[in-house]
Amino acid sequence: MSDIRQVNDKMTDEELINSILGEHEEKKKKEISSDEILGVPDDAGNDADVKTDEKPEPVDISMPPDEDGDVPPDETDDGALDEEPDEDTDDDDSDEDDASDEEDEPRPRRKKKKRGAGRLIFALVLVTLVISVAVLSAVAVITVSTEILGLSRVNEQRDVEIPENSGTEAISQILVNEGIIEKPLIFRLYSRIKGADGTYMAGVHELNPNMTYSDVIEALQKEPENIREFVTITFVEGVRLIDAAAQLEEAGVCNAQDFIRAFNSTKVGFEFEEMVKPSTMKFYKMEGYFFPDTYDFYLEEDPKTVVRKVFKNFDHRVTPDYYGRMKDVGLTLEETITLASIVQREASDPRDMKYVASVFLNRMHNKDEFPKLQSDPTRIYVEEVVSPNLEIYSGAICDAYNTYKSDGLPPGPICNPGLDAIEAVLYPRDTDYYFFCSNVDTGEFFYAETLEEHEENLKKAGLR
Repeated sequence: MSDIRQVNDKMTDEELINSILGEHEEKKKKEISSDEILGVPDDAGNDADVKTDEKPEPVDISMPPDEDGDVPPDETDDGALDEEPDEDTDDDDSDEDDASDEEDEPRPRRKKKKRGAGRLIFALVLVTLVISVAVLSAVAVITVSTEILGLSRVNEQRDVEIPENSGTEAISQILVNEGIIEKPLIFRLYSRIKGADGTYMAGVHELNPNMTYSDVIEALQKEPENIREFVTITFVEGVRLIDAAAQLEEAGVCNAQDFIRAFNSTKVGFEFEEMVKPSTMKFYKMEGYFFPDTYDFYLEEDPKTVVRKVFKNFDHRVTPDYYGRMKDVGLTLEETITLASIVQREASDPRDMKYVASVFLNRMHNKDEFPKLQSDPTRIYVEEVVSPNLEIYSGAICDAYNTYKSDGLPPGPICNPGLDAIEAVLYPRDTDYYFFCSNVDTGEFFYAETLEEHEENLKKAGLR
């Protein structure tokens, strides 16, 4: 106090007041600075003196005392770090932390189904289905209409014979076989709708493939007016086409040349026709496919009608089993019929045919040693059929048919073989023969594996 008084004595009253106030302000600033550091609130309640950007007061997160009144040690205390942590507590805390983390993590949003794309796909499928049904329905309508109206079919008169007591089902099949209709089921349904079942007349009716179903039914309901005269002709196995044509002309069926021309150019529609390939080296393209049998023909018949009947018989006799066997032995239809025609002209007995076929097949399988078949009937065919009837002589065609001059099979058959010869080619004897000869007078055959044996057989057969 003495110091202050001494100072005061030297100061004026105003200076003394200012000095005391300055000391008071400095003291107050120091107290405020200390309180901010320690986090102690201002007891005096001077809220206005506290700035708004001051940090919030720290929160006491220490554990409360347990039931016994003991306060758990402070986790921040150095002594707590030295203690062994409780495993259960840590696990629980860890689980809680994990759960808390999972809760804090934002859940992935489920993708909304693209309903627009799904609807578009469904619409496209539906439209495609509707269009497909419409197209199929249109095709069905066109098919049925074309069949019933006889559209896109040939304009050709044909005689169709309906047997006694034939029902609609049998008649529909006859019409298919004769090429008048193509869909027997449609015809039967149409006949039932028209009430025509049981009204058809037996006999020969003149029909045309381009007739409508109504016209066909009407024609079949009429009693045949003219009963045409017919003839029965038997064609032997191995008959040549030129000879078959001569028989038809002699019987009054049709002209021989007209028939040969029609036989080699008419397309009836059977599958086997597509297997016969054209060739400039062939004399008669369809030689071999006039199936030898007994036929009934009307007098003064259209050659195409005769061709249709003969082709139909060939297609009926050469069954799918034969075609399957051809595939098994590695032969085409043309190779089978061509070799069968040679076998047919070489031998007449089915037993000999199988041995003769084995000789030719053995040669065909050993072309290096036996390139030529050397069959006499092929040479005779050239002399009696090919050479005299060529409009312009061709040595190449003649040599191609002569198996003494050409290798392997000729370009086509040399006659029309029967089933025995065809089966002999498809089911030959298993032999090692490469030669054969026969006695012309007795018909006895001799077979040999070597040329030396064959020379001896020629003597036995009276050919040397």
